[in-house]
Amino acid sequence: MHGSIPSEFGFGPPEPPRRPRRGWVYVLVMLAGVAGAVGLFAGALNLLMGHVANLTPQAEQRHEAATGVPDEAATLSGTARGLAEELDHVHEGIDVDWDASAVRTGTGIDEGQVVDSAPGIFMVDTMMMGFYGTGTGMVLTADGIAVTNYHVVENSTDVVVRMADTDIEYNATVLGRDSEHDVAVLQIEDAPELPVTSLNLSTPQIGDINAAVGNGGGQGYLTSVVGEVTALDKTILAGTDAAETTSRLTGLIETTADVVPGYSGGPLVDRDGQVIGVSTAASPGETTEEVNGYAIPIAVALEIVNQVLSGEETETVSIGVDGALGITILTTDDGPVIQDVAPDSAAEELGLRAGDLIISVEGEAVTTSSELARAINDRNVGDLVEVVWRDASGATQTGTATLQEAVVN
Repeated sequence: MHGSIPSEFGFGPPEPPRRPRRGWVYVLVMLAGVAGAVGLFAGALNLLMGHVANLTPQAEQRHEAATGVPDEAATLSGTARGLAEELDHVHEGIDVDWDASAVRTGTGIDEGQVVDSAPGIFMVDTMMMGFYGTGTGMVLTADGIAVTNYHVVENSTDVVVRMADTDIEYNATVLGRDSEHDVAVLQIEDAPELPVTSLNLSTPQIGDINAAVGNGGGQGYLTSVVGEVTALDKTILAGTDAAETTSRLTGLIETTADVVPGYSGGPLVDRDGQVIGVSTAASPGETTEEVNGYAIPIAVALEIVNQVLSGEETETVSIGVDGALGITILTTDDGPVIQDVAPDSAAEELGLRAGDLIISVEGEAVTTSSELARAINDRNVGDLVEVVWRDASGATQTGTATLQEAVVN
């Protein structure tokens, strides 16, 4: 779930904007011109949230008549339960202009209302080899434990967070991630006592009014888009316009809010401004009737935080930053071909060169850049992986690489 910002989401900011657009937003839009190029550093070319590629028929039938799901808050364990208790309605929440949203006219995608106050919410900037990505996230503890989408930070060489209410920037590191549920846990570095996010762990009901809040299109400030809950425990297949593969996401909240790229990892809030979910995907479309948003219930995100902080990996949860080879690749008709090899990288030590075609990783065939990226990213720094490739002479080579952290330029 990474790629370039599609033209249909090139909407402008509300007027007058409270903060200017950042100078590199235009670069993000133009990255559609390099679709297919993916970096296998432990860093990211992750520019937007996933679009819904398909809804499973079973999920549609199961949830047409749904009126709610069991309250997840009571089932939380360990750190997750502690966070739920500490953050439950801890303050007045995010200031959404509900009245202004209610009088919006027109059928186009809602450009949103500027958010004046959002304690604990930040914008995420990522970098990979000079390219920028953007998203949103939430602070869970005053010492800087935070959460965002995995696809926001996947492959990132550098992660910077900027607090929405103060405009102060901090570096952040990835403590762990769950690619299956699209959640990443961050540690914001060298930050003083940070404001935290205020949560509501009660299960929402179909028909409840809500709002998604985020850094739409990398605009550099927060806006909110209002909708209502239309389904619970939703299952979707999600990817981006440039993606070669999709991911199956389950247990989601569906909302009519016009969520767009840049809202990834940001809060879905209830009528009181309390966070009930983490925005992760949106259906494609050019009108408000076509676009729906999808969010991970906050209780699910807290359980993943709990697992990451425990330090124990599971089938879906990995600890630490992504593994990396230190290459960039491009999908061709033959498969993923190396475009560049970073100096002193794991790939260079292995003997990989620009122009080599990657055939498999750990015995699993890879036919696209996305497959190769996931095969590497799902492993940790220090892991040994067997790589099979075809070199410029046409000879097949096999070697074992020790995965590295990103080479930050």
